[in-house]
Amino acid sequence: MSICCFRNGSFCKSFEETTAGPTPAAIFRLSTDGKAERLQERPQLEMEEGLLLVAGEFYVDPLEMEVEFLKAADARQWLEALLLRHVERVRSVGEDLFVLAQIGEVEA
Repeated sequence: MSICCFRNGSFCKSFEETTAGPTPAAIFRLSTDGKAERLQERPQLEMEEGLLLVAGEFYVDPLEMEVEFLKAADARQWLEALLLRHVERVRSVGEDLFVLAQIGEVEA
């Protein structure tokens, strides 16, 4: 798994399967073809699927999530691209923003 988290205004990388954070306001699962599906609870990921957990105000729409997911090599690139889109829109990052991006990878 490739996991990257943004909280308290900075990136933190975690390899733990259960990264602690606020209760998500939105959970999106991205399929291997990049389509976003909004869910009520955190799913198990298959290889090459993505997961995005969001708490706080995050101004990125599902189509943008899909586009950046398909372009990203890993969770950190995906999250960085989404944060850039958010900042371009609102010119700030709220202190309460928590975003976790995860991409299922082949186990080595």
